[in-house]
Amino acid sequence: MATRKVLFQDSNVSMADVFKTDTAVADIRSGAIISGKVVSVTPEFAIIDMGGKSEGRIGVREFDVAPAVGETVEALVKSYDKETGLVQLSKRELEMRRGWEIVKEAFEKNVPVNGLVKRSMRDGYMVNVEGVFMFMPHTQVGLLGPRERGAKRINIVGQTYLVKILDLNDRRKTGTVSRKVFQDEQNATVWKDIGNKIQLNDSVKGIVTKHTNSGVFINVQGIEGFLHRSNITWERKADTAKEKLEVGTEVTVRVLEIEPENHRLSLGLKQLTDDPWSTVLTRFKVGDRVMGKVSFVANYGAFVELGEGLEGLLHVTEMSWTRKVNHASEVVKVGQEIETKIIGINKDDKRISLGLRQLHANPWDTIRTEVKVGETMKGKIRGLTNTGVFVSITEAIDGLIKKEDIGWTEPAPDPKKLYKIGDEIEFKVIEINSEERKVQCSIRHTLPNPYKKLRDKYPRGTVIEGTVSGVVDFGIFIKFDEGYEGLAHISTMEKEQSANFKKTFAKGQPVKAVVKSIDPESRKISLSLKDVTFALEKIEMRQYLEKESSNKTETASPFANLKTLVS
Repeated sequence: MATRKVLFQDSNVSMADVFKTDTAVADIRSGAIISGKVVSVTPEFAIIDMGGKSEGRIGVREFDVAPAVGETVEALVKSYDKETGLVQLSKRELEMRRGWEIVKEAFEKNVPVNGLVKRSMRDGYMVNVEGVFMFMPHTQVGLLGPRERGAKRINIVGQTYLVKILDLNDRRKTGTVSRKVFQDEQNATVWKDIGNKIQLNDSVKGIVTKHTNSGVFINVQGIEGFLHRSNITWERKADTAKEKLEVGTEVTVRVLEIEPENHRLSLGLKQLTDDPWSTVLTRFKVGDRVMGKVSFVANYGAFVELGEGLEGLLHVTEMSWTRKVNHASEVVKVGQEIETKIIGINKDDKRISLGLRQLHANPWDTIRTEVKVGETMKGKIRGLTNTGVFVSITEAIDGLIKKEDIGWTEPAPDPKKLYKIGDEIEFKVIEINSEERKVQCSIRHTLPNPYKKLRDKYPRGTVIEGTVSGVVDFGIFIKFDEGYEGLAHISTMEKEQSANFKKTFAKGQPVKAVVKSIDPESRKISLSLKDVTFALEKIEMRQYLEKESSNKTETASPFANLKTLVS
């Protein structure tokens, strides 16, 4: 049987038209295009019926979807084995050849093309454009829709997008594409025409597309507008935004700002209703007692809902006349209904100041009529710290007894080791300061002052003997008479002593000093070292004179001997 010689060129001639007989193919040239049906599929190849004794095969990896038997496939002839009649075909190379022509035309005409994202790479994605594999950098991906915006990692493999071709490499048959450029061009077109669709202050309808921490995205006539959380409601917080504005629901909003050059559309929801602050002065006045619900609690105070989007701040300093409140939660809780008094309204700054203590009389206004300075009274301990004792003065006011005022002994004792809360003690009120809301009390002022007896025992000029209890930069401390301690300042030392007194004196060293003064109230004892010699000489002189005076008196008496005889 005669064999017909056929040359395959780059054409769309099908194998069915070429192979009219059952004779073997005499000549199949590389580069020819054939069309045939899949007759079988192995894990590696798809076998193509070419209409004659020859068969072709294509690697399964060249198919995006596994081929099915009976499916018609077009492919490019890569090689032909005359002995076996096997033809090696490539579907991908045919697609690339045809796709390259489409890609070049699209690039020249600057029109978008469809790109299938095939796989992720370190710097971007590999995209299939009409069978040509091209690169799309991460920076050229563009926005991926409101629901995906802000995600750390976005998986777009398998997605098809319209892209613009940025450049081509004819030798390597590849190039770079950008979805961002296409989006920018589309957005520019939409924003260019925005003025014909939307005007400032218009009420428009849109679809909620996404929630973020700062607000809600709403699609208005194809444009992504943003509704900031501060523009959702007149209330201070919009915690219920997700419940009120579910994704996919239609909502009416007001256009607050249009910036075509920045592609910015700002929307408002609360602006559809009147601002409650515009009528606040007709609804409330300073001095009103109002009921409200605590909506927020912080260390500085609590916000109280007063209705219709109005809130007032109850500062911690306005919660109690007598108590220092460190955190508002010590007094009120979120959700609690409380009564307060309005103490200030600032319409311009949208602030209402509330007071809780103003509902009661200020106990500091009447403290001086109830308690007198110098009065000795009894009260229970309400608080203990390392530095003092808080004791009840009245039902609402506490007084402070500093640890230095617990007793006359030094150093001052630790209050926590002496007392416990609830103990009743006696004390004296020594100071009342209504302006600073302080009452100073003392226990030691109810006790005899041992320093008065000490002053009588050691008048000015008395020489005492003691031991050095401490050496400091400005002098030395001397302990004497069973625990009393006085200071010998450096200025009261002899020149030889003061020159290097820290080496001259040591703790525990016996020393003599002269009493300069003893102040019972401040419990300060001043001593002098340089006056010791003079004081001792003065004492000796006085003793000598007293002795001489005594001798002269006895000798001068004419009855002295008579007295002796009589006795």
